[in-house]
Amino acid sequence: MRKRKGEKKIIGLMVEEIISDFAKEYIQSVINSVHADDNIRLIVLAGKYIEETNDNQEVISYKTVYNNIFRLGEQCHLDGLIIHIGSIGYEKLKVLSKYYSKRFHDIPKVFVGLTTENNDLTTINYDHESGITEAMNYLINGDGLTKFCMLGGRVDNVDSNDRKKIFIKCLEDNGLTFTENNYFKSDMSTNCIAEASELLDKNPDVQAVFCVNDATAKGLYDAMKLRDLIPGKDILVFGFDNTRMAGALSPTLSSIGSDSCTVGQKALEVLLKKMNNEEVSSTLVPTRLYGRESLKYEMYDYSFVDMINVDQTFIYRIFDDCFYRYKNELSDDHAVDLKRLFFVFMSKIFRSIKNRYISFEEYNEIERMINKFFENGIMDYTDATKLVNSLERLQSTVNSLQRSPSARITINHLFSVMRDNAICSIAEQKNIEKSAFTDSSRRLQDFLICGMQSAGSQEENSEKLMRMMAMLGLENAVLYLYDKPAKFDHTPTMMFPEELKMRCIIKAGKLYLLPKERQSCSISDLFIRDEIPLKCKGFVTFCVFYGDYIYGFLLCELTGNIYDRGEHIAIQLGKSFYINDLNG
Repeated sequence: MRKRKGEKKIIGLMVEEIISDFAKEYIQSVINSVHADDNIRLIVLAGKYIEETNDNQEVISYKTVYNNIFRLGEQCHLDGLIIHIGSIGYEKLKVLSKYYSKRFHDIPKVFVGLTTENNDLTTINYDHESGITEAMNYLINGDGLTKFCMLGGRVDNVDSNDRKKIFIKCLEDNGLTFTENNYFKSDMSTNCIAEASELLDKNPDVQAVFCVNDATAKGLYDAMKLRDLIPGKDILVFGFDNTRMAGALSPTLSSIGSDSCTVGQKALEVLLKKMNNEEVSSTLVPTRLYGRESLKYEMYDYSFVDMINVDQTFIYRIFDDCFYRYKNELSDDHAVDLKRLFFVFMSKIFRSIKNRYISFEEYNEIERMINKFFENGIMDYTDATKLVNSLERLQSTVNSLQRSPSARITINHLFSVMRDNAICSIAEQKNIEKSAFTDSSRRLQDFLICGMQSAGSQEENSEKLMRMMAMLGLENAVLYLYDKPAKFDHTPTMMFPEELKMRCIIKAGKLYLLPKERQSCSISDLFIRDEIPLKCKGFVTFCVFYGDYIYGFLLCELTGNIYDRGEHIAIQLGKSFYINDLNG
């Protein structure tokens, strides 16, 4: 194999899908763990979960072809591999491995979300028990609840089975009886309203429901809404994974999530050690309950003693409580240290409480720092309701301490500045997301319209399609194509053809068409070509196909809304190439 520029390490991430909230945050957590000088390129290989009972034959056929993207894990050069396929299970893993070559078996691998007794496999998973036990003990021993149900997941999903076992154990350890009438399985997506409705119908006296993940909690919310039931008021609800969906639901969802680090972070850390031939072992990542409106629960008290003492550990604990996602993000070396900035201005506020005085100059300085704090994107690390509730708790304690009316008014105004900044930041982010969605939809529509206009010969139409790639609004991407489409044969040993061509590259939004003498590429070199934008940490690979005809692969940088729109782009590319072939 030829020497790669800079000896960049190529690490593959196999995931069951890419569009779920959990998948997006899991992938992003791995990306955020890569430092700029680590010389690592992450390549996501995402598939589709096939529901044999619910998917129609056309959808099953599409997903079957789509899932062959995993074969790139065998055919392409990878230095390491992180595998997180929720439904894989140990038995399916053995079947899957049977069809992979020795080269795949020799790649250092870490499995996420896989429980196995096979000591040869290195696994990273949540410590499900710590978070679930914390939630159940609080509800049973703190609130005195006795009527519990669980909206569970698929029988082929390891995490779902583990969480069910722990849920049952928590009930039995507290002298409560579990029956199958308390448990209803789902497909672990938001499309579980029917299952949630059955749970509510058969358990009219239920007091609390544990949802196997945040997506199923959304289905339960929808079912409760049909019955005029309010989560957190009529029935307490908590989920798992603590995704951004939890903070976006109304009312906000209490959810169990990782505590000290994410499974993605730990998986990358262990894999890199394994690639360096260091001793590694399977690891469980601690979890905790993040309380919100659907189950009010606070881990920390905002003690007036700690405020008066201006305790550094206490202030950092407030930050971790309010902006709980920040510890799982890797800050750019040149970015503002938001945690330190928070400590500085909160220290000044607490000292003014102790001194019962705050000068006009210091007030202006604190306000300036607060504005800077929010301008640098701190709201990306929390959810609005959580922050507002935390600020209210903090402000209430401050007001109980502050005896000087003038100082109290001034300090309360600073808390108002924080809330106003939070509201403005959220509104601005919503506008940005709406604008980005509108822009991407318009670009894809323009691409389709232009693709309907024939340019002449098949070769001319193909050239036109290459130039039209600039219309899609991709920031960094690479398109590989075969001279002739490969026919998918639906056999377990099917492999992608070895030779293909790098037709075009998009760097920083600009399209570059490669001359013919530079296009030739072996599939093993798909991820290591020097032309691929070097500064990008992560790419996702989409198979470009139509029906059973595979035209090539699209690599897109993992930024913005590519998680949601990348597959749509690949579908339209495949359809455009297919139509071009028909016209030729």
